[in-house]
Amino acid sequence: MLLSSVVFAQQGSYTVEGVAAVRDNETAKFSQGSVREFRGKLYFDVVIRYTNPDDIPPGGVAERTVSYTARCDSKEMSIAVIELRDRRGRTVKIITVPPGAEEYYKPDSGSAENDWLYRACS
Repeated sequence: MLLSSVVFAQQGSYTVEGVAAVRDNETAKFSQGSVREFRGKLYFDVVIRYTNPDDIPPGGVAERTVSYTARCDSKEMSIAVIELRDRRGRTVKIITVPPGAEEYYKPDSGSAENDWLYRACS
């Protein structure tokens, strides 16, 4: 799904998948307390931060929270919402995938995404 985002324009990440991707200088943490069911769907969050806070660009995004939708029976997941926050934790942008536009995929075996899906569905 294409989108335009000034925040990631320099990196060429014009898709929700590109914005949600964990880069080499970042860490991602599955939020166990975020697992929830809403309107018959299972959701969970992953928080992505810079490994070294000094790497945060001035005026840039310091943290992203990616909300995923899980299909436990078929072991598939899809990006639902990405919330971008500044150094102070203030939300600067929310990117949503409209209902029906989700692109479900099966994460690679042994990947962090596969682990997140397993933990959300357990």
